[in-house]
Amino acid sequence: MLLGSVSLATVAAADSSNLAVNAGFETGDLSGWACSATTASVVTTPVHGGTHSLAGTTTGSDTAQCTQTISVQPNSAYTLSAYVEGAYVYLGADGYNSTWTPSATSWQQLSTTFTTGATTTSVKIYLHGWYAQGTYRADDVSLTGPSGSGGGTVTIPAAPTGLAVSGTTSSSASLSWNASTGATGYNVYQGSAKVASVTTTAATVTGLAASTSYAFSVTATNSAGESAKSTAVTATTQSAGTGGSTSAWHPSYLSVGTVYTPGSTVDSFFSTLKTHGPVPNYGYEYLIGGDFSNWAATTTTLVSHAQQFGMTPVLVDYGMNGNVDGTGVDFTNMQSASWLTTYFQSLKNAAAAANAAAPGKPVGWVIEPDMLGYLQQNYAATYGNDASKMPAATNAVYSSGVLASGSDPAFGNNLRGLTEAINYTIKKYDPTAFVGWQVNTWAVRDALKDTDSLGWSAGRQSVTNVATQVAAFVKTADIGYDADLVAFDQWGQDFGILRDPNPAADIRYLNAAHWSNYLLYVQTIRQSLALPAVLWQIPVGHLNSTHTPSPTYWNSSGVFPDLDNVTTEQSEDSASTFFYGDSFTSSGNNLSFYSSNPGADPKISVSGSTVTWGSHIPEAAAAGVVAILFGAGTGTGTYGVPEMVGTNQTGPGDFGYWATRTQSYLNSPTPLP
Repeated sequence: MLLGSVSLATVAAADSSNLAVNAGFETGDLSGWACSATTASVVTTPVHGGTHSLAGTTTGSDTAQCTQTISVQPNSAYTLSAYVEGAYVYLGADGYNSTWTPSATSWQQLSTTFTTGATTTSVKIYLHGWYAQGTYRADDVSLTGPSGSGGGTVTIPAAPTGLAVSGTTSSSASLSWNASTGATGYNVYQGSAKVASVTTTAATVTGLAASTSYAFSVTATNSAGESAKSTAVTATTQSAGTGGSTSAWHPSYLSVGTVYTPGSTVDSFFSTLKTHGPVPNYGYEYLIGGDFSNWAATTTTLVSHAQQFGMTPVLVDYGMNGNVDGTGVDFTNMQSASWLTTYFQSLKNAAAAANAAAPGKPVGWVIEPDMLGYLQQNYAATYGNDASKMPAATNAVYSSGVLASGSDPAFGNNLRGLTEAINYTIKKYDPTAFVGWQVNTWAVRDALKDTDSLGWSAGRQSVTNVATQVAAFVKTADIGYDADLVAFDQWGQDFGILRDPNPAADIRYLNAAHWSNYLLYVQTIRQSLALPAVLWQIPVGHLNSTHTPSPTYWNSSGVFPDLDNVTTEQSEDSASTFFYGDSFTSSGNNLSFYSSNPGADPKISVSGSTVTWGSHIPEAAAAGVVAILFGAGTGTGTYGVPEMVGTNQTGPGDFGYWATRTQSYLNSPTPLP
């Protein structure tokens, strides 16, 4: 279809002598300009002329630059000018002169001249502010001089050809097309709506719904105008949770994993464990920000050793906070270009190492535990609870060489762009990886015990309400972009270390009702994101006086000794008891607390001092959980397998209880719905 009556005609350049297209931003958008994502917009006030102007909002890591590439003639003189307002506003042409003003409290004209070189046929003009200097405004840009066509006229380019879908995820579609002669830019349309303006022959459209078909077309632009639309193509997004290209990463039953740090004594334990029955499905290890230089080597060792035991390796990317568990560290580091440069280079190296060690096989990633929780808890309100408005130095992924501008998607300099760039980077260098961000129960507040104070129905509604708040925020961060799962932890420290005589009064002690609330919280968020859930860093300890007999290869007495809650790495927790099911003897406050059943759970029963909890893995599967990864998050937590840290480096810290229950479960696991 022709665009009006002049689509294929030869017309004078816009504003006759002005070579800049959309020079006064009168189209009401950024057509013809390439700007830093999310930092530039077209506004209606203030303006210098006409009805629109450019507003560029700088951050601590972004100058809000806008550029336009314009055809010129060699060995020719040009004059570039623009009206600007704001502090530290710059105008110039790449490779030539520039000018700037330190402070323009009202409209001020900037002007500079330059002469092109002997072989120059195009120049890139630019406008930008300076880091953290607020919002600048620009209007009525002008570039005068000989037209690049050589005859004082510019021809509207032909519609692009060869438009194709180069890839999809559950929330994005990547497009590519052939260059149009004379084009300085391209507009991408989703149906009739323009969704992107680029200067390259590729674009990725994000924010799409899963399992949905979209029609896309492209136009070519230059200073003479916009071409007709190309032939449309249809892109169908992947189903939620597929991640686009990841092969099957979990079995058809609810699977189980463990913390696992390869080493001689640890591997000796797993070799012995394998003689007693199935080993866990997954083994996970941390990549911490204080050890960036070793991320690739750590990955190679984990992947190769885990595969020897038939475990799928999982990497826990704990890099953004530098392994300093501070509430503001992530917020500071995500705005640091130098920090993110090192981070992205390390992430690339680790992902590439995983792909090299296990080509074509799935390797898992749990991304940045606690980061989203701290950001929502401490900073989100300042930015309207919108992650796309929270600044981040995402451009470091391009300046570091990890991604390439033009050929890779353009991710914004904000938290949303950062999460998307992290997910994309992992899968670019390890295409069969499966990834998911970790979400916290305390990001707004911990609501798991609300049923104690509000009653069962009102308390459960409160849990849902809090989960909905968390889901709304993480959705603005687009953590589902190219993702396969969403991960949830639960403290990662066994509560027994606290030795509280009244567990009902301590938030870290959970009975079966609280664990059911936890599953409701998980289900609410994971359904909102349309992703399966993985429970991660679930404490290993169990409730004492268990009636489960011990294999004699663990304890010759045939009894699991009590965890004394004093010895390092021997602390109680209710997680294993809740998920695997158990009977145990209790008394006093503990009996009252662990026998509580306000929701009339049919799997909870009491007979005198004996409490029985049935296995709640079927309930977890019904909530959308596909895997539970157990393991201590702190040095005081109990280890169900030996670790290369702490005191239990040759055997588990819980006398073999978790390993026994895990192997028993894996002999007859719960199918997924």
